[in-house]
Amino acid sequence: MTNLLSSSFRSILHVSSSNRPELTEFVSLQRTWFHRMDFGDDLITAGYDPSDKKLYHLCLPERLDGYSVLDVGAYDGFFSFHAAQRGARVVATDKFVWTWPGSTSYENFNTVRRLTNAHVEDIEVAVDELSGKIKERFDIVLFLGVLYHAPNMLAYLEQVASVTKNVCVIETFLDNLQVEEPSAIFYPPNTMNSDSSNWWGPNISAVIAMAKRAGFKDVEFINMWDYNTREILRTGSRDGPLRTGRAVFYAYK
Repeated sequence: MTNLLSSSFRSILHVSSSNRPELTEFVSLQRTWFHRMDFGDDLITAGYDPSDKKLYHLCLPERLDGYSVLDVGAYDGFFSFHAAQRGARVVATDKFVWTWPGSTSYENFNTVRRLTNAHVEDIEVAVDELSGKIKERFDIVLFLGVLYHAPNMLAYLEQVASVTKNVCVIETFLDNLQVEEPSAIFYPPNTMNSDSSNWWGPNISAVIAMAKRAGFKDVEFINMWDYNTREILRTGSRDGPLRTGRAVFYAYK
């Protein structure tokens, strides 16, 4: 894969002039968004995820024509739609968020897909069901913001390895960065960002070692795009030694 970066963090999803009024009305509703989607002309969803910045640091090619992409844990669909806009054939999967009681994420996904005319298939499937329900192997698997939500990180990585043909792009929260040996911090319920779905904070060495153990031949650390993330969540300050952060890895089959 060739690493071609955009010139800025801003990544616009295209919408036709005929569909813009309906999309504007939909975005204006008081609803919950995770992804921050920019449709241009100040039409932006109210997501709190720094989606544009994350996309930039994934270092994906500007064009993905001819590639197949599987987006695991697609949520509102930001990365699925951008991969499709770059020319890929895309399948988006989710279950935990799409079926969560009261969640609007699948409606968000489906409405944006329709109004942007994005050619994205979707399959409701949990991460631990991928090998049983996804029979195709994809050129690129996007595994973004999921690993630290895994009760069993190695099992999740084995699942994504089973559906990866060439490369899995892993983006994850990291902890214990001051330690070189593979290790991970375990979070009791609601101790990490008051979110009981956060289970682990692996360090860089642990992500690499686990991915290789899960069936990837090689793993490349690409970059760290946020640092002292947990410290920001706790105190609002990044001061102090580097202990936590968010990073991108390429795991190759």
